[in-house]
Amino acid sequence: MPADPHSLYEFFYTSQLDPQTSPGVVGQILSKARPHNAQAGVSGLLVFDGLRFFQHLEGPRIALEPLMGRIVEDMRHEDVRILHEGLLDQRRYHRFDMGYAQTDDFDALAALMTLSGLPAVEQFLRMRAGFDIQA
Repeated sequence: MPADPHSLYEFFYTSQLDPQTSPGVVGQILSKARPHNAQAGVSGLLVFDGLRFFQHLEGPRIALEPLMGRIVEDMRHEDVRILHEGLLDQRRYHRFDMGYAQTDDFDALAALMTLSGLPAVEQFLRMRAGFDIQA
């Protein structure tokens, strides 16, 4: 039996900001993404270190798959790597539709890039406590 397209799903990916794109574009991305994601039932956290994005997204699979497709095609992103995707039993983000944090902990993020699957998500979630998250 095929998976229910409305089932709760998650993507965790990393990408690099296109070198021709100003880091100031992140605010523009968030201002457009937040209302769209709220309407689609998507929540998560975006972390940006000035060069790399790490984003954990959760929501209905029917909303996440096309969203991830748009991210992969977005010229502002380079080297998009999905570190984990899969079904999710319950949401991990309840306080905000799309949280955002900047960090300069380059070593921790570099270490995160060496992981994949659930260990990558679990490490990201442990790091979340150290982020100054803006909802």
